[in-house]
Amino acid sequence: MTRSENARAGLPALATVLLAIALVASHALARDVAQVLADLEASAAGIVDVAFVLEGVLIDEAGQNIRLEVEVLAIPGIPAAGLYILRPDAIADNQIVIDGDVVRSYTFLTNQVALFDIDDPDAFGGLIEADVDGELPIDLDLGSVFEGWDATIVGEEETPRGNALVLRFDNLDPDATIDYVLATVVEATMDPWRLAFYRSGDALFADLTFRDWQRDQGLTREDVTYLPDDAEVLDRRRD
Repeated sequence: MTRSENARAGLPALATVLLAIALVASHALARDVAQVLADLEASAAGIVDVAFVLEGVLIDEAGQNIRLEVEVLAIPGIPAAGLYILRPDAIADNQIVIDGDVVRSYTFLTNQVALFDIDDPDAFGGLIEADVDGELPIDLDLGSVFEGWDATIVGEEETPRGNALVLRFDNLDPDATIDYVLATVVEATMDPWRLAFYRSGDALFADLTFRDWQRDQGLTREDVTYLPDDAEVLDRRRD
Protein backbone atom coordinates (compact mmCIF):
# COMPACT_ATOMS: atom_id res chain seq x y z
CA MET A 1 0.00 0.00 0.00
CA THR A 2 1.34 3.37 -0.98
CA ARG A 3 1.87 6.28 1.39
CA SER A 4 -1.19 8.09 -0.02
CA GLU A 5 -3.27 4.94 0.33
CA ASN A 6 -2.13 4.53 3.93
CA ALA A 7 -3.08 8.17 4.61
CA ARG A 8 -6.53 7.71 3.11
CA ALA A 9 -7.05 4.54 5.11
CA GLY A 10 -6.21 6.40 8.30
CA LEU A 11 -8.72 9.22 7.70
CA PRO A 12 -11.82 7.37 8.93
CA ALA A 13 -10.02 6.36 12.12
CA LEU A 14 -8.81 9.92 12.67
CA ALA A 15 -12.29 11.30 12.07
CA THR A 16 -13.69 8.84 14.61
CA VAL A 17 -11.13 9.91 17.21
CA LEU A 18 -11.83 13.61 16.62
CA LEU A 19 -15.58 13.01 16.88
CA ALA A 20 -15.11 11.15 20.14
CA ILE A 21 -12.99 13.99 21.54
CA ALA A 22 -15.63 16.53 20.48
CA LEU A 23 -18.39 14.53 22.14
CA VAL A 24 -16.43 14.15 25.35
CA ALA A 25 -15.62 17.86 25.35
CA SER A 26 -19.25 18.85 24.77
CA HIS A 27 -20.42 16.58 27.58
CA ALA A 28 -17.75 17.95 29.90
CA LEU A 29 -18.73 21.52 29.02
CA ALA A 30 -22.38 20.74 29.72
CA ARG A 31 -21.42 19.39 33.14
CA ASP A 32 -19.30 22.48 33.76
CA VAL A 33 -22.24 24.77 32.98
CA ALA A 34 -24.50 22.82 35.32
CA GLN A 35 -21.88 22.98 38.07
CA VAL A 36 -21.33 26.71 37.57
CA LEU A 37 -25.07 27.36 37.78
CA ALA A 38 -25.22 25.29 40.96
CA ASP A 39 -22.28 27.24 42.39
CA LEU A 40 -23.98 30.53 41.51
CA GLU A 41 -27.10 29.41 43.33
CA ALA A 42 -25.13 28.33 46.41
CA SER A 43 -23.15 31.57 46.50
CA ALA A 44 -26.25 33.76 46.23
CA ALA A 45 -28.07 31.71 48.86
CA GLY A 46 -25.21 32.35 51.29
CA ILE A 47 -25.40 36.15 51.04
CA VAL A 48 -26.69 37.71 54.25
CA ASP A 49 -26.10 41.28 53.15
CA VAL A 50 -24.27 42.96 50.30
CA ALA A 51 -23.07 46.40 49.24
CA PHE A 52 -21.84 47.43 45.80
CA VAL A 53 -21.89 50.18 43.20
CA LEU A 54 -23.62 49.33 39.92
CA GLU A 55 -21.81 51.35 37.29
CA GLY A 56 -22.00 51.42 33.52
CA VAL A 57 -23.88 52.64 30.51
CA LEU A 58 -27.35 52.26 29.02
CA ILE A 59 -27.95 52.93 25.33
CA ASP A 60 -31.32 54.41 24.43
CA GLU A 61 -33.25 53.94 21.18
CA ALA A 62 -31.55 57.00 19.69
CA GLY A 63 -28.14 55.47 20.32
CA GLN A 64 -27.22 57.90 23.09
CA ASN A 65 -25.16 56.65 26.03
CA ILE A 66 -26.71 57.18 29.46
CA ARG A 67 -24.20 56.89 32.29
CA LEU A 68 -25.45 54.91 35.28
CA GLU A 69 -24.03 54.82 38.79
CA VAL A 70 -26.08 53.52 41.71
CA GLU A 71 -24.98 52.65 45.24
CA VAL A 72 -26.78 49.52 46.43
CA LEU A 73 -27.23 48.07 49.91
CA ALA A 74 -29.29 44.90 50.26
CA ILE A 75 -30.40 42.19 52.66
CA PRO A 76 -31.96 39.64 50.26
CA GLY A 77 -33.62 37.51 52.95
CA ILE A 78 -36.05 40.23 54.11
CA PRO A 79 -36.05 41.41 51.28
CA ALA A 80 -34.70 44.92 51.80
CA ALA A 81 -32.64 47.13 49.54
CA GLY A 82 -31.60 50.74 49.24
CA LEU A 83 -30.59 52.29 45.92
CA TYR A 84 -28.90 55.71 45.95
CA ILE A 85 -28.67 57.21 42.47
CA LEU A 86 -25.48 59.08 41.56
CA ARG A 87 -26.01 59.06 37.79
CA PRO A 88 -27.77 60.00 35.54
CA ASP A 89 -27.27 63.57 36.72
CA ALA A 90 -30.93 64.43 36.11
CA ILE A 91 -32.05 62.14 38.93
CA ALA A 92 -28.93 62.22 41.11
CA ASP A 93 -29.52 61.94 44.88
CA ASN A 94 -32.89 60.27 44.39
CA GLN A 95 -33.37 57.02 46.26
CA ILE A 96 -35.44 53.86 45.99
CA VAL A 97 -35.96 51.70 49.04
CA ILE A 98 -37.50 48.22 49.04
CA ASP A 99 -38.67 47.05 52.45
CA GLY A 100 -40.65 43.83 52.38
CA ASP A 101 -43.74 44.51 50.28
CA VAL A 102 -43.38 48.32 50.28
CA VAL A 103 -41.37 50.52 47.91
CA ARG A 104 -40.37 54.02 48.99
CA SER A 105 -39.35 56.36 46.18
CA TYR A 106 -37.52 59.47 47.41
CA THR A 107 -37.23 62.59 45.26
CA PHE A 108 -34.38 64.84 46.35
CA LEU A 109 -35.63 68.07 44.73
CA THR A 110 -38.99 67.98 46.51
CA ASN A 111 -37.82 66.13 49.63
CA GLN A 112 -40.78 63.78 49.28
CA VAL A 113 -41.15 60.02 49.74
CA ALA A 114 -43.87 58.22 47.79
CA LEU A 115 -45.00 54.86 49.17
CA PHE A 116 -46.13 52.13 46.75
CA ASP A 117 -47.16 48.51 46.98
CA ILE A 118 -44.32 46.44 45.58
CA ASP A 119 -46.57 44.99 42.85
CA ASP A 120 -47.64 48.45 41.69
CA PRO A 121 -46.01 49.19 38.28
CA ASP A 122 -45.76 52.87 39.27
CA ALA A 123 -43.38 51.94 42.09
CA PHE A 124 -40.52 51.66 39.59
CA GLY A 125 -41.85 53.96 36.91
CA GLY A 126 -43.31 51.00 35.03
CA LEU A 127 -39.86 49.57 34.29
CA ILE A 128 -40.03 46.67 36.74
CA GLU A 129 -42.98 44.56 37.76
CA ALA A 130 -43.33 42.15 40.65
CA ASP A 131 -44.09 38.49 40.09
CA VAL A 132 -47.54 36.90 40.22
CA ASP A 133 -47.33 36.57 44.00
CA GLY A 134 -46.86 40.31 44.41
CA GLU A 135 -43.25 39.93 45.49
CA LEU A 136 -40.04 41.33 44.05
CA PRO A 137 -37.22 39.18 45.45
CA ILE A 138 -33.74 40.67 45.46
CA ASP A 139 -32.10 37.86 43.53
CA LEU A 140 -28.34 37.83 42.98
CA ASP A 141 -28.41 34.29 41.57
CA LEU A 142 -27.83 34.89 37.87
CA GLY A 143 -28.92 31.37 37.06
CA SER A 144 -32.29 32.14 38.63
CA VAL A 145 -32.53 35.58 37.04
CA PHE A 146 -31.98 34.04 33.59
CA GLU A 147 -33.89 30.83 34.26
CA GLY A 148 -35.23 29.38 31.03
CA TRP A 149 -32.44 30.95 28.96
CA ASP A 150 -29.81 28.77 27.30
CA ALA A 151 -26.58 28.99 29.33
CA THR A 152 -23.06 28.30 28.03
CA ILE A 153 -19.51 29.04 29.15
CA VAL A 154 -17.78 31.16 26.52
CA GLY A 155 -14.48 32.07 28.13
CA GLU A 156 -12.48 33.46 31.01
CA GLU A 157 -11.03 36.87 31.82
CA GLU A 158 -9.05 38.59 34.55
CA THR A 159 -10.83 41.14 36.74
CA PRO A 160 -9.72 43.28 39.72
CA ARG A 161 -11.36 40.62 41.88
CA GLY A 162 -9.49 37.72 40.28
CA ASN A 163 -10.06 35.27 37.46
CA ALA A 164 -13.62 35.17 36.17
CA LEU A 165 -15.80 32.97 34.00
CA VAL A 166 -17.82 34.48 31.18
CA LEU A 167 -21.26 32.93 30.74
CA ARG A 168 -23.62 33.57 27.85
CA PHE A 169 -27.36 33.44 28.47
CA ASP A 170 -29.35 33.25 25.23
CA ASN A 171 -32.99 34.30 25.36
CA LEU A 172 -35.22 31.61 23.85
CA ASP A 173 -38.02 34.11 23.21
CA PRO A 174 -37.51 35.40 19.64
CA ASP A 175 -39.68 38.47 20.32
CA ALA A 176 -37.85 39.59 23.46
CA THR A 177 -36.03 42.93 23.63
CA ILE A 178 -32.84 41.32 24.95
CA ASP A 179 -31.32 38.67 22.70
CA TYR A 180 -28.53 37.51 24.99
CA VAL A 181 -26.49 38.48 28.05
CA LEU A 182 -22.80 38.02 28.78
CA ALA A 183 -22.34 37.55 32.51
CA THR A 184 -18.87 37.68 34.07
CA VAL A 185 -18.66 36.00 37.49
CA VAL A 186 -15.65 35.85 39.81
CA GLU A 187 -14.53 32.23 39.82
CA ALA A 188 -13.36 32.04 43.45
CA THR A 189 -16.60 33.37 44.97
CA MET A 190 -19.19 33.08 42.18
CA ASP A 191 -20.13 36.73 42.76
CA PRO A 192 -21.13 38.86 39.75
CA TRP A 193 -18.65 41.25 38.17
CA ARG A 194 -20.21 42.39 34.91
CA LEU A 195 -23.42 42.08 32.89
CA ALA A 196 -23.59 43.06 29.23
CA PHE A 197 -27.03 43.00 27.59
CA TYR A 198 -27.36 42.73 23.81
CA ARG A 199 -30.25 43.26 21.45
CA SER A 200 -30.64 41.40 18.17
CA GLY A 201 -27.70 41.90 15.83
CA ASP A 202 -25.18 42.15 18.69
CA ALA A 203 -26.33 45.70 19.48
CA LEU A 204 -25.24 46.62 23.00
CA PHE A 205 -28.14 47.70 25.24
CA ALA A 206 -26.45 47.94 28.64
CA ASP A 207 -22.99 47.28 30.08
CA LEU A 208 -22.95 47.18 33.89
CA THR A 209 -20.18 46.46 36.40
CA PHE A 210 -20.57 45.50 40.07
CA ARG A 211 -17.88 47.71 41.62
CA ASP A 212 -16.75 47.81 45.29
CA TRP A 213 -18.48 44.50 46.01
CA GLN A 214 -18.66 43.67 49.73
CA ARG A 215 -20.77 40.95 51.28
CA ASP A 216 -21.76 40.01 54.83
CA GLN A 217 -20.65 43.17 56.65
CA GLY A 218 -23.40 43.03 59.26
CA LEU A 219 -25.73 45.55 57.65
CA THR A 220 -29.01 46.14 59.47
CA ARG A 221 -32.46 46.79 58.10
CA GLU A 222 -32.12 50.39 59.27
CA ASP A 223 -28.84 50.78 57.35
CA VAL A 224 -30.39 49.52 54.16
CA THR A 225 -33.73 51.34 54.29
CA TYR A 226 -32.60 54.75 55.57
CA LEU A 227 -34.28 57.84 54.13
CA PRO A 228 -34.21 61.49 55.31
CA ASP A 229 -36.35 61.90 58.45
CA ASP A 230 -37.79 65.26 57.40
CA ALA A 231 -39.13 64.13 54.01
CA GLU A 232 -42.85 64.57 53.30
CA VAL A 233 -44.56 61.18 52.95
CA LEU A 234 -47.08 60.58 50.16
CA ASP A 235 -48.85 57.26 50.70
CA ARG A 236 -49.91 55.89 47.32
CA ARG A 237 -50.56 52.35 48.42
CA ARG A 238 -53.92 50.91 47.45
CA ASP A 239 -55.06 50.05 50.97
